[in-house]
Amino acid sequence: MTLEAARDALLGDARAAAQRRLEEAETQARAHVEDARRQAEETIARARAHGEAEGRIEAAHEEARERAFARMDVLVAQREAYDELGRRAREAALALRGEPGYADLLERLAAAARRDLGEGAELEIDPPGAGGVRARAGSRQVDYTLAALADRCVAQLGGGVARLWT
Repeated sequence: MTLEAARDALLGDARAAAQRRLEEAETQARAHVEDARRQAEETIARARAHGEAEGRIEAAHEEARERAFARMDVLVAQREAYDELGRRAREAALALRGEPGYADLLERLAAAARRDLGEGAELEIDPPGAGGVRARAGSRQVDYTLAALADRCVAQLGGGVARLWT
């Protein structure tokens, strides 16, 4: 198997795992966002009732404040969902350490690091909590740890992650 095929397979597996995690996170995010929206609507309704009693100007100010708080709640829920997606993707990638082909994967990642940095590269194989390979040659370095690869996969989802909030 070529390094490119191995990388594609690893990325495919990570993307599939990330997609599953994304779907789980989407469900959670929708629930968080819906709850935040419901709470925001309740808060806005209370603010409107109070504002009407105290005057239209005060009501407008209160509603603006409540919308800002509601928006913050939505943004917090979105960030939590994104962070959870990243956490789950890293967990799934790190679970590869227990798979039978992990030693072969480490060899392929080490070969990629040597290819990128040269045969004299200093390799860190299977670092604790990260898996995979880190390498350094002078001031240059590569990070092929499972955690970093999972993070890159999540980042490559780009605008697809926005589906979590809609």
